Amino acid sequence: ATPMPDSLTRIRALAAHELHAATRSKVLVTLLAILVAVTVASVYVAAVAHRSQVADYQAYRDAARASGLTTIAPSPLAPLSLLRGAFEYLQIIGAVIAIALGYLSVTRERANRTLALLRTRPVSVGALATGSLLGAVAIITMLVAVTGIAAVLCIGLIGHDWINLSEAAQLGLAYLVSIVYMTGFYALGVFCTTRSRHSVNGLIAALCIWVFFVLGTPQIGDTLDADNQVPGGLFAALGMSHNDEVTILGHFSIYETLRTRIGMADVKERYRTLTLGGLLGVVWTDLLWIVATPAALVAAQRRAIRNQPAIDQGAAE
Repeated sequence: ATPMPDSLTRIRALAAHELHAATRSKVLVTLLAILVAVTVASVYVAAVAHRSQVADYQAYRDAARASGLTTIAPSPLAPLSLLRGAFEYLQIIGAVIAIALGYLSVTRERANRTLALLRTRPVSVGALATGSLLGAVAIITMLVAVTGIAAVLCIGLIGHDWINLSEAAQLGLAYLVSIVYMTGFYALGVFCTTRSRHSVNGLIAALCIWVFFVLGTPQIGDTLDADNQVPGGLFAALGMSHNDEVTILGHFSIYETLRTRIGMADVKERYRTLTLGGLLGVVWTDLLWIVATPAALVAAQRRAIRNQPAIDQGAAE
């Protein structure tokens, strides 16, 4: 008799099944095309303006060298800042794609009764959960890689400012966080669809949660910022100095912390000056949520598999 494949082989096969099934989905392919298109468009607009700034700096540098200067100020330009719009689209559209991926995965398995059939075979719940997870992560990674490569090429070819190795490392970390972020929304799609008797109700529930956390909470946090409620800033309108502003905000530290946590997207210009260690010290609580999300995904997958009834082998055959 042919020996049964080991657990690792089963996991690879399940991951390949998830990947192959997703790539055949016209919905996901369409959403990916939209994400790449809006990414390229946003970076293109920013890169056109950046190109003139690069030309101005190069003209300054050439003139400085021609005049005999040996010490020339480095370029103040930040090419990675051109990707802010691209990351916002990845945050919004990418989350929708991840939810759709989870929804389609569950509905496909329900329609084909694949999970029920697999449970008649010597495949553990852990292998099923791990295989599905790895397949989804592979899909999300390819999606992020395509958008990332397209964005970098736009910066270099249109903005005439190729990123260096240090910037490439920073960008790699940012896209790694994006992969984990989208994996969380994939988990949301799987969990809501699995818990709903009608799959479409689960999709609607997941999208409602997406609207609240991705679109709603940042606006709530911004609205709760009193300084934003007056054109030019409340403190500036009152003629207060920066020291007075810091003193006043010190009495509302708990309120400011809650407002920032509600916003969940409190991107400040001052963060650009921080080292990686300093930045991690500021956003460590957000990273805890990001790390916890894949664990929720695995738990949701295991619950989905356990809730799927097995079928008789005779019927399967």
